[in-house]
Parts: sequence; structure tokens; C-alpha cells
Amino acid sequence: MKKQWIASVLCAAMLLSGCAAASSDPPSGRTPPVSDPTDPTPGIADPGDPNGPAGPGDPSGADEPGSPSDPSGPDGEPDGSENPGAPAVTWKPGGIGYPLVPSDPAVEQKVAMLTFDDGPSNYTPQVLEGLREAGVKAVFFITGYGAAQHPDLVKRIHEEGHLLGIHTMTHPNMTSLGREEQIAEIQPLIDLITDVTGEPPRYFRPPFGAYNDELLATLDELGLELINWSNGSLDWDDVVDGYKDPNLVVEAVLDQLHPGSVILAHDTMKHTAEAVPLIIAALRERGYEFVVLP
Repeated sequence: MKKQWIASVLCAAMLLSGCAAASSDPPSGRTPPVSDPTDPTPGIADPGDPNGPAGPGDPSGADEPGSPSDPSGPDGEPDGSENPGAPAVTWKPGGIGYPLVPSDPAVEQKVAMLTFDDGPSNYTPQVLEGLREAGVKAVFFITGYGAAQHPDLVKRIHEEGHLLGIHTMTHPNMTSLGREEQIAEIQPLIDLITDVTGEPPRYFRPPFGAYNDELLATLDELGLELINWSNGSLDWDDVVDGYKDPNLVVEAVLDQLHPGSVILAHDTMKHTAEAVPLIIAALRERGYEFVVLP
């Protein structure tokens, strides 16, 4: 990426309400307690403010896909039932913290993307089972401590067709680190994911959603793209003794639902694992398909 591109992305992200793109401090309202990396089932270490890291849950100025014009299967991939010769449409955020937009602007389709941070954990198998039964693919932003505790699950995530992204080795606020420290938090996971999948990862999610110019430059150097979210599940909020009603997680997702939703969740909590099939069913009832990053 060119420096000019980085500057353009930052400018666009900062125009959206609540953006903390160039701040050296964590985004306000997005700092729940950090999990203990030594805990075999680490808790929530990520934010998910309904406002998202770079804008409100119902962002203005973003493209809003509507009803499908490019038929898709349950995982959001073209099923080829109509116009099989047409190129596949891919979906990516329109900016940092913005909803997904299609590679073909002519496509009108309501889509959402499920993303999971902080794992793998003891609850990741249940999350994977819910996704498998529903025929949905997701993005897993893994941590170094999660991968160390569950190396078999890193491989399973990939083998079941999901996308592996990076969420750092120890979950620090990356804006407080220098370039070499940032690289030390990222490079081991680049190596691990490359070893598991046969190709280097493409996407990075910063702990707490916090980023600045220096981090973006580091990611550019490492060939990574920063992906935040536009819809927080609040699966870490109001948790009592490690649990909350999964229906409350579903309600939070629906309250913030918008076309192109990038949904933040965590595969480190029992109630989130239980909420996954409920979220999928609720969104499908509203005409949404599920997609992943290209």
C-alpha cells in the first residue's frame, strides 16, 4: 500500500463519529478487563461498543446493499444457479470500521460477516459446530496464547474453511508500542498461520480496536490490512460469573444490525458459542446472507 492510501483511509475513518484512528489512547468506552493469557479459557479482552471502533452501529454515508441480485449459498458464496459465468463478488469494509461493500457496486445484497476474537479456547469447538451446521464461514482473529493452548483448533479452523486473522500474541494496546514491539506481537502469528494454511495471513484486528499511523505503517510493511467492526455483540458486557443469557447477545447484534455488518464476537465465552446459531437464524430471517473476507 502506498503512504497516500494510508492517509486516505485514515482521513475517511476519522470523518466517522467516534473514530479513534490516530489516537494514542484506547477508544473511549471500549476497554473491558483484559483477559489473563495464562487462563486456559481466557475471558474478554476486546471491546465492542455499539458505536463500533470507527462509527455508530447504524453508520451514515456507507453503501447499503439491499436484496440479492447475485444468488448465494448459505455461506454467502455464489452458488452458480444463475449466470454461472459471472465473476464472484467479494466483500470488504468500505473503510476502517465501516460496513462491508461489494467489489461490484451494481450488486444489491444484504450481507453480514461474523468475526471472532481472542481464541482459540475451550469454547471454539462449539462455535465451529454451530457454524458448520448452519453452513456459515467466519473470520477468527487468533491470539498467541490461544494458539499455544489449542494448536489443534488453529488447524481445525482452517480445515473447516474459515479465515484465520491476527489478534496479536499477548493482546496489548498496539498504540503504546514502538515499531519493533508491534512486529514482535504480529510476526510469530504470521509464521504460525502461514505454516498451517500454506499462505501468509492478510488481515489484522487490533486489541481494543485501537490503532494509529505507526501501527498502520507497520501493518503495511508486513502486508496486513486492519479490519475492525461495525456491529458489536456486547458478549462481554454484563457478564455474571462468566455467563450471560445468549438471547441478550442476539438482541445486541439485532439492535445494531445494518447491511454489511461486521459483527464482533468472542469465541472465548460459553454464551457466545450458544448464541452463534441464534444469531445466524435471526439474520437469515431478516434476509441476510453471510460472507467472509476475500
